[in-house]
Amino acid sequence: MGEPNNALAVYMNRPDRIRSVLEYYLGEKLSGDWEVSEIRGQYTVRNSKGRLSLRQRDYMGRARLQGVCFLLGLENQETVNLIYPWRMMELDCLAYGREIEEIQERNQLAGGHYEADDDFKYRYKKTDRIPPILNLTLYWGKGEWKEPQCLRDMTEDMGSLPEKLRDLAGDYKVHLVSMRAIPEEELEKMDSDLKYVLGIMKRTESRKRYREYILEHRDFFSRIPESAADVIDACTHIKDIMGRLEFVLNEESGEEEADMCKALQDIKKDAQRQEKRRMNKLIRLLLAEGRQEDLLRSTTDQVFQRELFREYHI
Repeated sequence: MGEPNNALAVYMNRPDRIRSVLEYYLGEKLSGDWEVSEIRGQYTVRNSKGRLSLRQRDYMGRARLQGVCFLLGLENQETVNLIYPWRMMELDCLAYGREIEEIQERNQLAGGHYEADDDFKYRYKKTDRIPPILNLTLYWGKGEWKEPQCLRDMTEDMGSLPEKLRDLAGDYKVHLVSMRAIPEEELEKMDSDLKYVLGIMKRTESRKRYREYILEHRDFFSRIPESAADVIDACTHIKDIMGRLEFVLNEESGEEEADMCKALQDIKKDAQRQEKRRMNKLIRLLLAEGRQEDLLRSTTDQVFQRELFREYHI
């Protein structure tokens, strides 16, 4: 996983943020019995040469909603992946395989009796059930993800085959949420800081817009959690602010926080000090050359002032 993916994986492992994105996807609030807790999402596989390697999910949790227990998988993508449907299918196969193995181990350790309809050979009973895996992909990129959104998008065209033969080919769908495309009115409905992270990401093309947004929501940005700051840092181009953040541990939340509003003020003060130094240097140069008229013009005409700065390389 690259830097943006690492930052996003850490950020999106908190239940309140997961709730926000699920409620947006569903278009309704989750019921009161909703709960989720993260589980290990690493799987060991062997490549064609017999060497071990790991497959890792961004997030895998055991969840419960309206009395139904299931596995919830979240994947973060910042770029379009042309083999993504196959990758998701592989991850789900590994997860389902682990669930089946756990049932087989329990049955073997219990040494229980198998009925006629049970599968003694594979240590699996007719009543055994595995939890379904529900996957949602969070796409954080700027461009539109058009395809592939299913396994069929990756296969050769089968249009000339009879329909019954085409139906023999399995498919695997990707369920995608374009995070930057979530409308403002939907962000306002969210009960987590995800709305502020997405709010600033939607404004990073304009320095004026994102600065105004930060100051407008100073209650959050004056105490921005480090995990949220990491996502903004990895997925945007506002390094001037991020390099100035000073994090302090919030003992109540257990997470380090920083004041982004103060960082903006420090940047503004530094710019003012730099401008003052440049003007003082320009004044001394013009006075030394006896150019009092240019000096007067430079104090009132900003365009002329910039031309003088360029002329003197200040």
